[in-house]
Amino acid sequence: MKNILIVGDGIIGMLSAIALSSIYKNVYIVRRTKRQKYQNKVERFFSINLLTKYYFMKNNIWKDIVASKTKPYNKIITWDDKIEDDLIFESSSISYDSLGYIVKEKSIINSLLNKLSKIKNIISIDDISIESINDNANTSRVIFHNNKPIDLDLILKSDKSMDSLFRSSEFKSNIVDYNQHAFVLDLFLQENSTQNIAYQKFIEGQILGLLPISKNQYNLIWSVNNNILDDIKNYTDVKILSVLNSHLCEKIGNIKSISNRIVFPLIGFHTRSYVINKTLVIGGAAHSVHPMAGLGLNMGIQDIFLLENLFLQNHMDDYNTSQILEKFNKLCMSENTKTYNAINFLKRFYTDKLIPDFFRSQSLKIFSKNNCLKNKVIESATGIDVMKRTLVSKYCYPD
Repeated sequence: MKNILIVGDGIIGMLSAIALSSIYKNVYIVRRTKRQKYQNKVERFFSINLLTKYYFMKNNIWKDIVASKTKPYNKIITWDDKIEDDLIFESSSISYDSLGYIVKEKSIINSLLNKLSKIKNIISIDDISIESINDNANTSRVIFHNNKPIDLDLILKSDKSMDSLFRSSEFKSNIVDYNQHAFVLDLFLQENSTQNIAYQKFIEGQILGLLPISKNQYNLIWSVNNNILDDIKNYTDVKILSVLNSHLCEKIGNIKSISNRIVFPLIGFHTRSYVINKTLVIGGAAHSVHPMAGLGLNMGIQDIFLLENLFLQNHMDDYNTSQILEKFNKLCMSENTKTYNAINFLKRFYTDKLIPDFFRSQSLKIFSKNNCLKNKVIESATGIDVMKRTLVSKYCYPD
């Protein structure tokens, strides 16, 4: 096949270009000339699961990422002061060394840029050079300001940053307002005590997720209900430090200092269709979920994994794009709807007080003792179940 246009040059867009460069003769990726700048600069971290690690390895990106340091974690401990027992997930339960890895965003981006620079049929296009992107039942093309068009076999949207370029192909989504904002900041501990353990604490109207990023440092994603947002935003660093120590020191020890922080609203959505005409959506163009499970980026990479896998199931000289897109739409709707609904349920279960504390406690005790069910949840969150069901080649452990 000849031409594919990838809209969005973030992690998902760049990885899509790399993965599909062996399938399409020309891969055009639209580059943003203006980017969002946070008032307070905070280094971003991602929790990547085992499917994402496997896919980075498959595309020869993982070595570069590891070279710039990653932090594995093999245990997740969740707790709630109103519930008697902790809920613990361990990698050993599914015979793996790790449940996931904490990676700097810039490490992933730099590794992808390095890989992109070596692939000759990937062509970058500045968004300001584009007049419009058209896709209807008859034609798919990108039109430049100089009126020069390029006909396209496929358009892939990896985020929503450039929707204004489209004159058609409006994708509808189911939307949920979590009525929360997230604070993201780093915590510096008095002692070296992270021990490759991720934590999550649930409080009424709040979720505190801790990702280990060094021996004495955690990255905190602190989700708070909007009705207490203004109070917390007005806290001094001293007050925030006191509040966080009161919530977390029993597990991680004393927090001695905190970094700058960013704040953003939490809105979830899931597209009602992944494909319209010759345009498909993946990643941030298709879905967004609450950060409590750390699956946002992983869901987008799973989309690419599934798409490439469907192409690989067909003979290179006989790609039936319509059939592949139909299968992709069905597969992604199935996989991501399960994840989207599960995360939305868990958010309500833990923070919205729909269920009395006694019944929540009893249901979690039953779940914790059911090793078979717990292992299925771990395999789902790590992406192991998807790899087992869909890989073309013989499944192998990514550890």
